[in-house]
Formats: sequence, structure tokens, C-alpha cells
Amino acid sequence: MPGALASVREKASKSINRAAGAMGIETKSSEDNTALDEMAELCPKLTYQQRITGFVSCWCIGYVITFMSFNFFIDLIEGNPVPFVVLYTFGNIVSLCSSMFLCGPKRQFKRMFDDTRKIITIVYLSTLLLSIIICFIPFNSTAKLAILVILLITQFLASIWYNLSFIPLARRSVKKFFNNQFDGEAV
Repeated sequence: MPGALASVREKASKSINRAAGAMGIETKSSEDNTALDEMAELCPKLTYQQRITGFVSCWCIGYVITFMSFNFFIDLIEGNPVPFVVLYTFGNIVSLCSSMFLCGPKRQFKRMFDDTRKIITIVYLSTLLLSIIICFIPFNSTAKLAILVILLITQFLASIWYNLSFIPLARRSVKKFFNNQFDGEAV
């Protein structure tokens, strides 16, 4: 009997989809699911407390990894950037993924590229990717070090600005603070 019921549901669903298509209403079949839809389905329905716990845990682990990378800072300066850059960037990626606990992966990706944070997201993700790529390309170690340091500083600043974009009025307050600091000195 359960098999017959499933068959009836499937036929009814197909009929509804055909009728909706005939009326010009688009329906999403399982083949049309995007990667984001599939990822969102992998995330279970979490309680508020579980989401906050997951966010804080993931964020803290990410920044612990990032701070652990400074154990390899001397190696970076001496010309072996791989351990520092990989750990530093991986820590930032883990921290970036922490916010997916709060709103889910699909909504997070949409929010990353909305108008208020599109540019900083592109800068942040680009510095994450470029620092890893430059790290493994063999060329003059002095030039590589200079490029990596610039990318890592930019990555750090982009991370701060990106995170501030999720706090109401935070970026406006930071801008106001720095405007007041620099306007006060110019007088």
C-alpha cells in the first residue's frame, strides 16, 4: 500500500507541474536544483541555540587557526611562505563559513553578493585565492614575500570590513571615527 501511495503522489506532482507549466508558472524539478539548493538541503533544521553554538565554535576555530599561523611567520620571512599562508587563509575560510550556521549556505551566498557587500566580498575572496596561488608559484622570493604580505594585509582588512558589514551601523561608525580622527589632525 505505501508503494501505491507514493506512486499516486508522484503522478499527482507531475500533473501539477505540467499544469503549472502550461499556465506559464515555472516549477523547479529535482534536476534543476543548483549546487546552493543541494547544499542548503544538507544543512539540518537547527535550533537558535544550535545555530549560535555552531557559529561561535566555527568562528573561534577559524581564528585560532589563523592565529596559529603566526607560529610560521619567521618561515614566511625566510622564504618558506607555504605553512603560514595556507594556515592563515584556511583559518579565514573557516571563519567565513561560520556565518552559514546563522542563515544557511544559500542565504549566506546571496547576502555575500548583495549591493552593500559585493565589492568587499570580491576583494576578500580574491585575496584568499590569490594568496594561495602566489604561495605556490616559484619566482623571486623577495617579490613573492612583498606580494604575499600585501595580499595578507588586504585579506585581514577585507575580513574586518566584511564582518562589520553584518553589524548594523558598524561600518558607518568606523568611517565616522576615522573621519573625525583625520579631520581633527588637519586643523
